[in-house]
Amino acid sequence: MAPDGGSDDDDGDDESDTESDAEGSELPATHLLDTGPGEYVAGKWGRYVRAPDFYFEVMRRFGRRFVALGEIANVRFGVKSGCDAFFMPRDVTAEVLRDAGTDAAFKRAAGGASWKDVESGKLRIIRGGDGSVHAIEAEFLAPEVHSLMKVDRPVVRAKDLDRVVLLVDQSMKDLRGTWVHKYLKYGEQATFASKKSKAVPVPLRSTCAARDPWYDLTKLVKPGFAFWPKAQQYRHIIPANPERAICNCNLYDVASDALSASEQRALVAILNSTLVGLFKTFYGRFAGTEGNLKTEVVDVNLLEVPDPRGVDAALAGKLTEAVKAMGRRTVGRLIEEQLMDCHSPERARRIAAGPLVLSDELRTDDRRALDNAVFELLGVGDAAERAQLVQRLHEDTARHFRAIRVVEIEKMEQRSRTANRRFSIQELAADAWDAAELPDLTPLAEWIGKRPECTSAVNIPEERPAELSHSPMFDPNTVYFGRRTETKGRAASAGAHMDCPSNGQAKLIVRLANVGVSGWVNVPADEAPSLAVLGEVDARLLAARRRFDALAESRTGDPRLQAQIVDQLLRWFVHGRSAAGAPATAAAVADGDEAA
Repeated sequence: MAPDGGSDDDDGDDESDTESDAEGSELPATHLLDTGPGEYVAGKWGRYVRAPDFYFEVMRRFGRRFVALGEIANVRFGVKSGCDAFFMPRDVTAEVLRDAGTDAAFKRAAGGASWKDVESGKLRIIRGGDGSVHAIEAEFLAPEVHSLMKVDRPVVRAKDLDRVVLLVDQSMKDLRGTWVHKYLKYGEQATFASKKSKAVPVPLRSTCAARDPWYDLTKLVKPGFAFWPKAQQYRHIIPANPERAICNCNLYDVASDALSASEQRALVAILNSTLVGLFKTFYGRFAGTEGNLKTEVVDVNLLEVPDPRGVDAALAGKLTEAVKAMGRRTVGRLIEEQLMDCHSPERARRIAAGPLVLSDELRTDDRRALDNAVFELLGVGDAAERAQLVQRLHEDTARHFRAIRVVEIEKMEQRSRTANRRFSIQELAADAWDAAELPDLTPLAEWIGKRPECTSAVNIPEERPAELSHSPMFDPNTVYFGRRTETKGRAASAGAHMDCPSNGQAKLIVRLANVGVSGWVNVPADEAPSLAVLGEVDARLLAARRRFDALAESRTGDPRLQAQIVDQLLRWFVHGRSAAGAPATAAAVADGDEAA
């Protein structure tokens, strides 16, 4: 994992996130700490575990001047393309123009395009994730921010980006004869490697197949005035987006119709302050015990920030000038440099036991000016008092990240020392299960049986696999269980079969059986409710599978062990942690969006 902002090659392919824009926007962004003495209202508990006393002092004194970010801004996922390797390629126009010596060499390097059309700006040359090179009309491409790996200051400009996004809303018929038509036809046949999606042509990926037409991303494009990174570590950068570049789902767009342009600029400055850089760590979730912070849309919506509404012009100027000054340099880490250079737990603990050292970033004049202006916005009129609060903020921030880094170094050492000790699959799975934090762990059969529409009791045999009849004309509602053999050109079942009252129920039973459910289960009888429950079962299993995949990858780099861990976790998820039963296979759950 990259130290700040995720990998630049994060795929963003099908179903890459477990949280949708709607989910994030539906959750209330209420104040989590009241101004009354000793009182609070329900919300994120991370602050009560991780926050220093300084946080509570600030909130007790200035709580009424804070606002949940979701109350004044819309925080939403960037574009979920379904195949970033196809829809978000790299722009290599400058490289091709620079390196191609002759016209013939240029045409070969430019996918057949002429030098004149490319040099004039009519065409751009892109390189897809599979390495193929294509020419596309410039009108169908827009700058795209793929991650903050290469962003080192609090502003993003199109000239600094090497990725573009394909934006086409015309029909294939109307596009005939264009370069973009050729590229779309290529996408209809090409497959792109992905950890999250099967090797199928782009239009057949589930996210793409749900769109009409499959290649139209234009309805998903809603650029805001700033970006919030989903993954972050020791740097704190929330870049402004003055040119309204488009981002993928590694980032969130921050937009607002309620704030004026001046208030939006002030909010960008506030979001880059050390106060927010510290407070955000009490809302997100750390990956394992190390410093890789993940913030979902709901976390960012709930994050309380100093309220920029109604800020006066002079103070707004101080905030924006400070963040502009930061934009003229590389923004550093909030952790002291000697700890980043340290890889020995003993030395790390000695450093942590010694005098507190502020990082180079926390000693910069422009950051101090920004933090000073934020405390002025909170109502601290005395300059000396603001300076004292800024110093306390920086010291507590340094202590916070120092503690995180020490644990990170200790864990790296533990992993190296236990590399020869083979943990059992049960141990690794149990550790991952405890970290899963899924909202509902009710066994699948029990979860379905509680639904009011599930009134038809069926007894699912234990034989596997289960499949629908191969003769939909004569017995479309029949489910066969067990291996089937061919006898004189005819398929014959070696196991049991079940005749269902509807094809929807048959499909639901096939799905349940193939993930390990057997015995008596209550399911719907009619077509529509059966298919609705099937869709919810698939969504439930797919969300669990994504979480389990991530946890397994964080515990071992061996793909074989990862698959075994996921199999065990899925078995527990289907049957319950202590229940026996046939294992739900990773392949069965992975194929949820292809069921029936």
